[in-house]
Amino acid sequence: MDTDKNLNRLEKQLKTLGQKVRIDLLKKLKNNQTPISFSRLQKEVLGHNTSSVNLSFHLNSLKKSELILSSDEGYSITFLGEQIIDKILSIEKILNNQNKSRVIRTSKYSKELFDINRIEEYLVVEGQLDPYLAKQIAHEVEERLSKINIEYMTAPLMREYINAILLENGLEEVRHKLTRLGTPPFEVSKLFNSNNAEINPKIFIEKVGSDVSEQFLLLNLLPKNLADLYLSGEIALLHLNYWALRPLSLYINTNTLIEYIKKETNLGAEILKIRNSSDLIIHFLDLLYVLKQFYSEDLLLGNFNTQFLSYFSLPNAMSSVFPIFSSQILRFNNGIKPSLTLDFNYNKQTKEQALNQANIDEYFLNSLEKHSKNYLKPLMLFETSSIFRSGLNQSFLKNLIMDNIKKEVILYNKSYTNLINSTIIQIPTPQENCVILDKILVNLHLISIESKQDDDKFFDLLSDKLSSIFELFSYKKKLVYKKLNSLKQWDSIVSGIFKSDTNSIFKNSLKSISFFGFNESILNHCGIEFDRTEKSESFAFKVLSLMKKIIIERNEVDGSNFVLSQPHYDSYLHDSWHNDITKCNNKIKGYKVELIRRESNLSMNKKIVLFKKFQSILDGGTLFTDNISRNEIELLKFLKTVNEFKLGAISLKDCIS
Repeated sequence: MDTDKNLNRLEKQLKTLGQKVRIDLLKKLKNNQTPISFSRLQKEVLGHNTSSVNLSFHLNSLKKSELILSSDEGYSITFLGEQIIDKILSIEKILNNQNKSRVIRTSKYSKELFDINRIEEYLVVEGQLDPYLAKQIAHEVEERLSKINIEYMTAPLMREYINAILLENGLEEVRHKLTRLGTPPFEVSKLFNSNNAEINPKIFIEKVGSDVSEQFLLLNLLPKNLADLYLSGEIALLHLNYWALRPLSLYINTNTLIEYIKKETNLGAEILKIRNSSDLIIHFLDLLYVLKQFYSEDLLLGNFNTQFLSYFSLPNAMSSVFPIFSSQILRFNNGIKPSLTLDFNYNKQTKEQALNQANIDEYFLNSLEKHSKNYLKPLMLFETSSIFRSGLNQSFLKNLIMDNIKKEVILYNKSYTNLINSTIIQIPTPQENCVILDKILVNLHLISIESKQDDDKFFDLLSDKLSSIFELFSYKKKLVYKKLNSLKQWDSIVSGIFKSDTNSIFKNSLKSISFFGFNESILNHCGIEFDRTEKSESFAFKVLSLMKKIIIERNEVDGSNFVLSQPHYDSYLHDSWHNDITKCNNKIKGYKVELIRRESNLSMNKKIVLFKKFQSILDGGTLFTDNISRNEIELLKFLKTVNEFKLGAISLKDCIS
């Protein structure tokens, strides 16, 4: 009797499930933890066939068979309905496997049979999704794939299905975690087929890998709110591809490198005394290449001329040593920007010593110029007060300025700015080697647009951006520490050259905060440039003063080494923000980097006085630029004026017109 009863019940259930639309309804309800409304079921199950199917009739049939329930919130599946649909899915899977084997071409260049368990594992492990939800999403993927006539799928296509279903279910954060890294094939194809002679195989691989590194940083390593600041152009990060891997720059007094070479090699003090130049050059260059792995911008060598070039005597150096050394230095500088900055100064030298050193330096500079046809020269810093004091200005300085070597020269006064590197970050104590962790810039122009001429709102927004920058530095320190901490070579450098440990070197590192869109922000906020009216000048001064105040307070709270520095000279600041965020107030804006506008009508002396006012705030390095005549007399007169006015530094590359 019981057997007959069960058979009748089975027959009734099979009759109920005999129509595809009812199975589709059960599948949809199974994949949702909350009830679904009638209208949503109609839209998602029937699609465009709403007029040809009586949905109420099918839902009532499923209710009578106790497979679904209805409430004020909508329809949901019963425990019985869930068990039965699971069995139906198993039968479908058996039939699909019998009729065709769906193959997945994986990202590891292999072919594998489709396995729903792999999708569940992928969602749980990589997407960190709840196992129950992962099972639901996986079944939805399998169901959709069963409706398309495709036997051979790629892993990217499979991920597209998964991502679409995740978004439909409001699981955007999970989809974000599963975003795959890589450059679009179209972009790779353009690189591959490029006729640009500079895109050699090495650069091709580096470019594609660089793009992946940038995507990994923005999608996986940084919180979404901080990544969005970069993507929206509100802040600028330098060398995005290496941002999580290396500090920005290193400062090392050249004497430290010489001592390190003597300790780590057989090149002892006795050999150095007899000018064994070839060995010294080989070990010196080897060490530079080792160090190059651990910074993304530049290595600044303090006292380069007095601590290294002074080991070589003329005329032997001129005929053999300097040509070899200069050609290797130029090859070391093989990027689009100098990755090496060399310091030339004549402090603590008598006039006779300074003249002798200047002769050696000039031979080296001439050798650099001679071999630099296809290479980028290092950035070179010359300490002006020692040059003037030693009486070199009438000969050495004149030749330096009027020669082509000027293109990569910065003149600085150590009494007012100390050394500065290529990103215009000041080295506060040149006797101590240090790591420059990074330089992060805030877009003042976008703040001015959002604040709409409201001073208080401008300052509130600026404070918020600085808080985000502090947070970015925290991430940078953790990421770089994690990457470099396990490297024995880095540990050797930190202990041997920086006389520190890996943890302390990053804790005590310089952290530079800067800005761009400065002049544009003042013009937009005040209606007139700050060099034309006291009101605008006052507001500009308040902006930078607030930044300095917040930085000082932060340093006092946690003992950090944050500094406020001037924008450095880089192509994306000259042309436009490199994320194509260029349309502000319906105008294409190219951000300029100088504090005082070149087109300003102020006299030279007034420009210098105004610049000095801001120089007193910017403790991270200042660089004066202006259009200067090529006339030799006028140029030397200008340099004398700059020295007398006690400006921090000037760039000859950007001054001489």
